[in-house]
Amino acid sequence: MNPIVDEVRREYGGKVSFEYVNMDDRSGREKATELGIIGYPNILLLTSEGKEYRVLKGVVPKETLARELDELLAREAQ
Repeated sequence: MNPIVDEVRREYGGKVSFEYVNMDDRSGREKATELGIIGYPNILLLTSEGKEYRVLKGVVPKETLARELDELLAREAQ
């Protein structure tokens, strides 16, 4: 999943922020619990206010991730 997310992160530049949560370490598990993530891979999309917008579960194609980000950015621009 990381190569897909890394590519999308480069393409979206400063438009969105990305944070990886590594569930193999304690701080990552704590953050995952805080966000309600119980398995992986998961991509949690949050609004600029930090509210959950959508959760993408499992491996998602780059096109799906980009479409979801475009929808979120359009929503945020309103």
